[in-house]
Amino acid sequence: MNLPRFHAPGAAPGARVLLPDSSAHHAREVLRLRPGARVRVFDGAGNEFEAILETVSRREVRASLSGPAPCRPESPLRIVLALAPLKGDRMETAIQKATELGVAELRPVITARTDAAARPSLLGSRQERWEKVASSAAEQCGRAVVPRIAPTATLDSLLAAPLEATRLLLLETPGLPALPSLPRPPGAVLALVGPAGGWEPSESARLQAAGFLAVSLGPRILRAETAAIAAVACLQVLWGDLG
Repeated sequence: MNLPRFHAPGAAPGARVLLPDSSAHHAREVLRLRPGARVRVFDGAGNEFEAILETVSRREVRASLSGPAPCRPESPLRIVLALAPLKGDRMETAIQKATELGVAELRPVITARTDAAARPSLLGSRQERWEKVASSAAEQCGRAVVPRIAPTATLDSLLAAPLEATRLLLLETPGLPALPSLPRPPGAVLALVGPAGGWEPSESARLQAAGFLAVSLGPRILRAETAAIAAVACLQVLWGDLG
């Protein structure tokens, strides 16, 4: 039987933890759990525990943790997904699906054509919401790891950030090599997806000069959120745990 799973940062064997508000609401109002229910609690860093709900009330949902529980394995391929923030719920969709597909980290990046409605994220206005989306997706899909959502940064900051990884730039330009034609990367992969309006030519040239390899996801023009999800799925099929 699959037990309900809840993310509680800082969970440890023998601890008594309060479930975060969103998880508490789900346990109480959606699953209708009651005190004594067996559940699983994970810390978001790869550790999962058996637990019993002690308290279920409007004020709080508290769980008592016992021993460790087996976790689903993480992908052998570390995928860092960098993408321009999207307006509305499209960014949340990309984060949710990327989490389900096993991405290790997400890096929102402001580009020249990033939608104006998404630019306030550079000030951290959407950080907490995106982290909750990733947490909820990890609960649903069985991961004990919640991918890190990095603070929204500029393209300059992304280029300056140290990261030992094969760097891929997803473009719609005809004639580019497709992902399956690439050799297996020796380590992590950073996949960079542009905004809904596409890349400025100067940005594309700058990224390639900085070591990004321009690649294609096929003959069709994909929406930005579709490209992000497709890129992660392709990488997992080729070199991760979906192949």
